[in-house]
Amino acid sequence: MNKKLKIFTAIHKSTKRNYLQRMMDNKVYFMNLAKKYSKDYWDGDRRAGYGGYKFIENYWAPVAQKVIKQYNLNNRSKILDVGCGKGFLLYEFAKILPEAEVHGIDISAYAVENAKEEIKPQIRVGNATLLPFKDNSFDFVYALGCMHNLFNF
Repeated sequence: MNKKLKIFTAIHKSTKRNYLQRMMDNKVYFMNLAKKYSKDYWDGDRRAGYGGYKFIENYWAPVAQKVIKQYNLNNRSKILDVGCGKGFLLYEFAKILPEAEVHGIDISAYAVENAKEEIKPQIRVGNATLLPFKDNSFDFVYALGCMHNLFNF
């Protein structure tokens, strides 16, 4: 099957980006700041990361619904989000599939401490290269925004 999955296209296109301007705006300083994955990365200046990564009701719901359909997930599924950040997408999975077992892991203690309250008990601080789970523990594992950062550890 050579079909492109457009699960995240709408989310990505929802924010306009001026890539050239971002490269000329003290980029090295902000890249080094971002690598700390602290408050500056999540809730600081946009140049250092997300710039105010807040929960928006139902923003991630269409993504969760498409993934559930594409991968035949259900209330018996075990789902792991590697690099879950504040757990917003994981929360949508838990809301749609309330009996599913969901877990998240993120390198950022700040993100985990500031995760959505309803999902916080299922999220822990950890490293994606040393997952604290037994092999084959999950039916579905995803990593949205962390794979490009693995060389940093």
